[in-house]
Amino acid sequence: MEEKKRHKLILIAPSGKEYKLGFLSPCKNGIVVGTARIEEVDTSHLTVLFNEESISSHITPQDGVERRRYFPLLNMKEMAKKFQTIVEDNLISPLSPDEMSQEVFYLTKDFENWFNKIQTSLYQERVSSKEIIHILNFKNLLEELPQLIEEITKSPSSYFGLCKASQILEDKSKIAGFTNSRLLVIPFENQLYVINFPLLTDFTFKPTLERGVISAPLDEIYRGMGIPQYIEEIEKKKFLERLLSKDK
Repeated sequence: MEEKKRHKLILIAPSGKEYKLGFLSPCKNGIVVGTARIEEVDTSHLTVLFNEESISSHITPQDGVERRRYFPLLNMKEMAKKFQTIVEDNLISPLSPDEMSQEVFYLTKDFENWFNKIQTSLYQERVSSKEIIHILNFKNLLEELPQLIEEITKSPSSYFGLCKASQILEDKSKIAGFTNSRLLVIPFENQLYVINFPLLTDFTFKPTLERGVISAPLDEIYRGMGIPQYIEEIEKKKFLERLLSKDK
C-alpha cells in the first residue's frame, strides 16, 4: 500500500523570502490541517475524519488551555439524497430558444490560456518521496505581471466581454458564458447547456457561522468539515499578519 504524502504550503514574498504557511497531513481515516508555529499565537489544527456514514471534524488548540471544538456530524446518506434531488432538479439543462438571445459575460480560449499563465506564475510544486510542497510564488508573479497585463489590455474583447448567448455557439473562440443569475453557459455538441451552480453553492465560499440553515449542499459540506470555522480562527489570531511581520 502506497504511503500517503504530507502536504505543505509555502509563500514566497515579493522580496524572495520563503514563509511556511501550513500543512495537510494524512491520519487514520482522515486528514489534519494546521498552520505553521509562530510565537505568541496558538496554532490550533483542524482534524476531519471520514467514514462511509458520516464526516466528523474538530479543532484542537495547541496551548492546552482551550477545549476542542467539535462540529455536528455530517450524514453522508442525507447529503447523497440532496445531491440526487439537485441533479434531478435541472442542475444541467439545455438552453431554451427564448434564452438564446439573453446577454451573457463570455470568456474565450485566449482568456483560458492567459489564466493558465497566471496560475503557472503563481503556483509551483516540489515533490519528494514523503511530501508535496505547494508554493505560492508572489515574487515570480509580480515579475511576470506587467507582461501579462500588457497582453490582455491590447485587445480585451479577445479575452472576455458581453454577447448574446447564441454567439457562443457561432464563435468557437468563446468557450463559456455567465448569465446575470450566475448560471454557467457552455457549448457541447452544437447545443448550449446551463449549469445551475447556485443549486450547489451560494458562492460565499465562507458561510456565515451564525446562519441557522445552509441549503446549498457544497456549503453544508464545507461548514460540516469545520473549514469556515477554522479560517475564522486564523483570521482572529491575525496569523498571516504576524507571520509576515515577525522578521521585520
